[in-house]
Amino acid sequence: MKQMIYVSMVCMGILSLHACKSTDASLQRATATSIGNTLSNEIIVSNVNRSATNVSWDAKKNSECYKCEADDMVRSVNCKKN
Repeated sequence: MKQMIYVSMVCMGILSLHACKSTDASLQRATATSIGNTLSNEIIVSNVNRSATNVSWDAKKNSECYKCEADDMVRSVNCKKN
């Protein structure tokens, strides 16, 4: 019984971490918020690099290019215009 509870807890932990993983849609929203006056559907995301503690990506709005980075939960977003 204890093993079953342990396995269930591990599975729930893995699923919750996977649910928090950044998606292209979340990176589009984060970029739009960071650069301002932009809708997320105006952003094109590319070159996404995910690690255990952060994520970085390139973003493009029309002809403007940005280098962006954030923590693994896409909270502390920093986008700089290239």
